[in-house]
Amino acid sequence: MPQIGLHAAFGNQLLRIIPYKTRLYPAIIFGAILPDMDVIAVAIGSLFYQIHHSEQLFHRTFSHSFFTLILIYLLFAIFAEWKKNPTLRYVGKGIVLGMLTHIVLDTFFWFRGIHFLWPLPIEPFNMWKFWVLPDWIYRSMLVLEFFFFRWYAWFLIQRHIQTPNRLSWILTYLNKWKMIESGLFVLFIIIGFWNPHFFKIMFGVAYIPSLTMALWGTFMSRDALEYKSIAT
Repeated sequence: MPQIGLHAAFGNQLLRIIPYKTRLYPAIIFGAILPDMDVIAVAIGSLFYQIHHSEQLFHRTFSHSFFTLILIYLLFAIFAEWKKNPTLRYVGKGIVLGMLTHIVLDTFFWFRGIHFLWPLPIEPFNMWKFWVLPDWIYRSMLVLEFFFFRWYAWFLIQRHIQTPNRLSWILTYLNKWKMIESGLFVLFIIIGFWNPHFFKIMFGVAYIPSLTMALWGTFMSRDALEYKSIAT
């Protein structure tokens, strides 16, 4: 976090300054979303620990570490060499660049510590540690996640409309996803005001499928996202 749609939008802006390579641009947007999949580890960890402890252990740790970025780049480089397929190298580079933009945005706009050097036993970096984020602002930022998921669904739909392709059958599912995220946004505005003690649990139940859909939608929209780079 911050909101997934903002991560995707920021990753999309990199396309203006980075030379075109096959599959590089879709990979950047995919990578900009990917680090928050650590919420799945948080959810699994919450079965064994209290949820705040599980967040400390897994959220913004391994998926936000520079060591992870290096490992991903090396794995794709090795795989590209093995398969003699340079496109795989561009995919790895794109994912790493996208993840890096995610980490930068989190540093400035999420107000929580980030374990840049996980797994080294070093305190997480938090440039906002001098300020305690009010709980109502934190809840509001979580609620806005669903608004930006809706925006991202709209963004992908527009890409498919601009350039219909072999994968544009996904439009049906993107439209349904957009409607679901609209409903979740309204629902969580109400829940946010109510602020029950199980708010984070309800958020996680809705957030993980939304995030999964964002990644799947990005992957299945790779041809449409590729088009923008060629057209510009």
